Amino acid sequence: MKIYRSLDKIEKEKCVLTTGTFDGVHAGHQTIVRRLKETAAKEGSCSTIVTFEPHPQFVVIPGKTPPLKLLTTLDEKISILDKAGIDRLIVIPFNKEFSRLSSQKFIENILINNIGFNKIIIGYDHAFGKGRKGNINILKALQKKHDYSLIQMEPFSIDGNVISSTKIRNLISTGDFNKAINLLGHSYTLSGKVIAGEGRGKSYNVPTANIEPIHKNKLVPQHGIYSGWAIYKKQKIKSIIYIGTKPTFENRLPAIEVHMMDFSANLYGENLGIEFICKIRDDQKFDNPEMLYEQIKLDKQKTLEILNNDFNK
Repeated sequence: MKIYRSLDKIEKEKCVLTTGTFDGVHAGHQTIVRRLKETAAKEGSCSTIVTFEPHPQFVVIPGKTPPLKLLTTLDEKISILDKAGIDRLIVIPFNKEFSRLSSQKFIENILINNIGFNKIIIGYDHAFGKGRKGNINILKALQKKHDYSLIQMEPFSIDGNVISSTKIRNLISTGDFNKAINLLGHSYTLSGKVIAGEGRGKSYNVPTANIEPIHKNKLVPQHGIYSGWAIYKKQKIKSIIYIGTKPTFENRLPAIEVHMMDFSANLYGENLGIEFICKIRDDQKFDNPEMLYEQIKLDKQKTLEILNNDFNK
């Protein structure tokens, strides 16, 4: 996949195009991506996605409370779209000046004059341009003048739920992880740097890697214990992931800890990826550490069952 991070370096070519923030690259987005690829292949064109960095909300609504939390960082988005087989990804730097661009100028100056396309595919509720006033109507109004085709996708739903990034964020934030992953269409990931912890787990033969997220705007799942995979130098390691304040030890600062099974290495300062598969249980306070670590033994057994099934799918 060719990646362009500047409009002045784009090579114009015949293409089928779609545009959006694509946060999460969820199951709804994936239907657009598949349609984009199929249409481009049928017409012998280049499949092109136009997205923005940072997310427009950080520019248009700075200091929003609560702050927007991302489902995917730009690097994660690039990885997913590259695996999907997209030909070109154009990442437009989104700033105050760009946010003032009208929907018509966005279409004519950016999409047509800078990038060029012969067909555009958009989501059913896609809005763009200054104040998000651009929609299907402005694209239809400019069709004849600029001679392009237009496809508007129907809403995509799973089990009666129309998919949106906002809905998935809410599900992850409230702990409904299974439904969130179902709507995402892929597992949820987080990456961070391994930092020094308190070392309690070692004495109970449950050493953990303490993670400090690399991206401050990335959504951290609700407190609880999860089964998942640690990803270290492309190696996937069966893991239990803990997110919480360690109430048994009366800690009040939130922590992210990963216990990697059958793995031992000094990871301090290294980057570690986490792939969440399933929430096992809520965080809870135990009467003493021994009771906690007895529960962790049960968590490990359950995690192995879940991950063995995941691996064999």
